[in-house]
Amino acid sequence: MRLLLLSLLALFNLLHGAEPKHLELGFPGLAHRIQVVFPTNYDASKKYPAFLYYHGTNGKPTTELIRAHMNHDDWFTVGMTYVQQGKFTFTPETLAKELTIQRSVVNNLATKHNVDTKRIYVGGFSKGGWLSGLFLQAEPGLAGAAIMGAGHVHQVKATPPKFKRPTPVFLGIGRQDGNYPFALKAITFYRGLGATTTLNTWHDHGHHYPQSESPALSQWLALTGNPKTDHKAAANTWSTSALKELSNIDNPIERWVALLDLRACPYFSLLDQPHKTAFLKARSALEKKPTVAPEVQALAAHRKLLASELKTRSKENYKRMLREYTLLSRSISDTRQSKIAQQDADRVNTLLKHFNEQEIIIKKERQPFGPEPENDPFDPNKPKPTDDRIRIPRNPLIR
Repeated sequence: MRLLLLSLLALFNLLHGAEPKHLELGFPGLAHRIQVVFPTNYDASKKYPAFLYYHGTNGKPTTELIRAHMNHDDWFTVGMTYVQQGKFTFTPETLAKELTIQRSVVNNLATKHNVDTKRIYVGGFSKGGWLSGLFLQAEPGLAGAAIMGAGHVHQVKATPPKFKRPTPVFLGIGRQDGNYPFALKAITFYRGLGATTTLNTWHDHGHHYPQSESPALSQWLALTGNPKTDHKAAANTWSTSALKELSNIDNPIERWVALLDLRACPYFSLLDQPHKTAFLKARSALEKKPTVAPEVQALAAHRKLLASELKTRSKENYKRMLREYTLLSRSISDTRQSKIAQQDADRVNTLLKHFNEQEIIIKKERQPFGPEPENDPFDPNKPKPTDDRIRIPRNPLIR
């Protein structure tokens, strides 16, 4: 009878737009209380996955970013915080302290509220992104991670063990973010451990959140939250709508870039053959256009340089990459890719200027590598967009 009453109450709250249940957890050594938001259809007799979101440097626990992209019926969302405030120094001891809090939170929610310990996901931006990658390596029980504004540098173990089950990893990164190459490196690293990866590139953005929606993240959360659900119908509907929006982009180069981004969305692999063929035909037709064909060749050449940069972290290699990116930018001066190649040259030049300093940090203090602002770039207390939602981006080329 009690379970029936709880189910009816959850249904009533859902139909009447009631706010989901919130909970705060306090632990010794934490400057802030951890924030927990229940699924809107919470039923104590059922198990739910949980997403643990880690904020950026000097931020506070928040769930807004992730909840803006998920079905609230599917998840517990948890705003996490850190034992070590400010920038994170990676040592076995500091990582162990953060994992102790994480395990305590999961144990509390599993014991008292029936959270499914086999479906615990972690994610975050900047500091939170770097730490989420370390957690995924160190904690075999985690089901996946969303690493945003960050990438991969440190291995927790000299020989990382492969994942024992399918593990989805989402990577969201600004193309002008200094961490961009490390996000690419994360793809190679986690795929090597057996993960399935999704890369969402935020064009024309650096180390911050653009204020728009990310279909790729929403799809990733839908698939991870409900792996047993048939998502093909939703994927086909998305495909039809996306291709229709693409037709509104007049510039063929921008349309082609947008098409590449949509091709990288998780739903693409679920499309039936007619919808998938429509995508591929649209791409092929664009790549035959005289204005787009040079961009295709330039992108291929640029990708080779990025792959070369990732192979070796040394001052000599960065000097070589500075020359190569500059030469590429000049050789393709009439393309969109030329500007991006020059941005990579500028990024590498900055790395060279601070290389010795960075080497000291990485080898001695072991801080996550890359730009990290003094304050959390996602601050839930700052003025919000007019639609009252703060989100990471959907493809900016789709108007």
